[in-house]
Amino acid sequence: MIVSLGLLLFFILLTGVLLRAPLLLTFDQTLTHLIRQPVTPERTWFFRNITRLGNVKFTLVVMIIFSLGLWWRQKLQGALFFAINVGVLALVVNTLIKHLVARPRPLILHLVAAGGFSFPSGHAMNVTLMYGSLIILCNLYVDRFALRAVFNALLTLLIITICLSRVYLGVHFPSDVVAGASLALAELLISRYLFFGPRSVSAIRLN
Repeated sequence: MIVSLGLLLFFILLTGVLLRAPLLLTFDQTLTHLIRQPVTPERTWFFRNITRLGNVKFTLVVMIIFSLGLWWRQKLQGALFFAINVGVLALVVNTLIKHLVARPRPLILHLVAAGGFSFPSGHAMNVTLMYGSLIILCNLYVDRFALRAVFNALLTLLIITICLSRVYLGVHFPSDVVAGASLALAELLISRYLFFGPRSVSAIRLN
């Protein structure tokens, strides 16, 4: 159900971008104003730093470290799951879609440097797939409920904050971010099923 909704939302936004729908323009302008105002030195400092946790270089470093760590712990399925989600479904798929759609970035002041096209947000896809994969792996491999709850809450908050940062910093439309996160969530849940199947979480946790 969530997969279908994620894909549906992505294709609705994609259609709106391709057709330059007035309703999508209103959506983007309204949310951009709500998220971006007020622009202050403190908010700019915070969002400039938090957005770095979704940069491509940082994402690749995290992918390598966690994939090797899982491989060393003989969690080969988890290592492959993480590497494919981050390296292929996030980075490669996003690049392909961006060049096919070729949507220019917003014509407002950019508070960080950003090149290339805008739709869908690479940061939104990167963090949803990377930190979302870590949430799934934590639920699969960590026994302690309290530790899982804290870890999941922090990573979820990080995903939301990084996505908001792209709009505040002026380098993405809100529809870019929502589309990227929606597509990435669908990819994440599909890969979760393909790698681990319908088995219960408790069946494959560490003892």
